[in-house]
Amino acid sequence: MKLTGIAVCCFLLLAASSTQAQVKLKEKPERKAYKYTLTFNGGLSYVLGSANGEGRDFSSWYNPAGGNIFNSPTFGMQEGYGVSVTGRMIVSKNKKFRLTGSLGFNHFYNSEDNGLNRTRWNIFNLEAGVEYNFSPRQRESLFLAFGLDYNLMFGAWQSDITYPDNSVSNIYTWFKPASRLGISGGAGMQIALTRKSDLVIGIKGVWVNIFPKNNYYSNEVFHSYINDSGSSNGIELPGKKDIIYLQVTTGITIPVGIK
Repeated sequence: MKLTGIAVCCFLLLAASSTQAQVKLKEKPERKAYKYTLTFNGGLSYVLGSANGEGRDFSSWYNPAGGNIFNSPTFGMQEGYGVSVTGRMIVSKNKKFRLTGSLGFNHFYNSEDNGLNRTRWNIFNLEAGVEYNFSPRQRESLFLAFGLDYNLMFGAWQSDITYPDNSVSNIYTWFKPASRLGISGGAGMQIALTRKSDLVIGIKGVWVNIFPKNNYYSNEVFHSYINDSGSSNGIELPGKKDIIYLQVTTGITIPVGIK
């Protein structure tokens, strides 16, 4: 019985070794990991947290000693889309670590009541980051990414407002451009399309306005600052507003240099 058991074990080991050898023979050769690449992306976004709201959420008040104050608890943001181009440079011998730089544009549009209550926000961003690719020479590979962002945002809000005498008017308010620093993080997969191009799909989270947050008066009619701080410059608002969104992306990666 012992000899039979040993024989069975040996047979199983040989069979496993043979199968593994056959699998290796059938595996496709490793791909080149190009040192420099460019990725062209498009994505769909959804806003989370305190920036998410309805077009009817517009709120402001006038201080005779200062001017107009935008004090809505939200930015009336929900869905959006974005495009970006990302450059990557391999910085490690195992090809897994990369430095990244991105230029992107995101647009958020929310419309209700046949457009009488609507918001429109534009965000341009510059990002510097790092990326870790688990298997850069394989035809399918997973990666993790992290970035530091500079964001320039501006927008407009059309909304019905009710005056003290209960009359209603539809106004259009423009928001002055604001610069903010933020972060992003995400994960994705590269899938080989041809010898030199990859399909890239991914998901990432972006926090647009970590710093600085501030509030200001505006002396211009129908113009305002975004006022995303709870307390700043002597202006007390109910709470701060954080612009955080999730984005699902897809794009194409191509090499732009030598291996």
